[in-house]
Amino acid sequence: MGTAKQSQNRKKFTREYKVKEIQRSITKKTRLRKEYLKALKDEGYTVPEKEPRTGVKDSVRKIKEARATEGKKKLDEKKEIKRQRKKLQRDELNERRNDELERIRVSKEKFQMREDRKKRMTQRTRSGQPLMGPKIEDLLDKIKTDDTYTS
Repeated sequence: MGTAKQSQNRKKFTREYKVKEIQRSITKKTRLRKEYLKALKDEGYTVPEKEPRTGVKDSVRKIKEARATEGKKKLDEKKEIKRQRKKLQRDELNERRNDELERIRVSKEKFQMREDRKKRMTQRTRSGQPLMGPKIEDLLDKIKTDDTYTS
């Protein structure tokens, strides 16, 4: 555990202790000020009045207001930037989604074309012989689309 002095020393570092110390110092300062003003009055001196420091307070107030308006402007700018960033992200997401859908559609079309071509190429007669018409048409289509045969 420790000695009484050590436990009291530990208490000095707590929040409650610091709050009490601050309150004690404030009350002490106000008490001393009151006693000083009372002594001045008893001795016949004039008690100094509180001078309104409007110039300093006004300038401080103006500075605070200016900072507040700047802060609001900065906040508005930040909000606008966030809004734009969100819009860009949304647009990019939609664009990626559309690209993906387009890619899927194209792949389905190609697959369907291959299936149709396969069906045409594997057609047979009643006796089981392969039909030559679709095969010849396929070869002609290949020749028409190939760049080496067209000039």
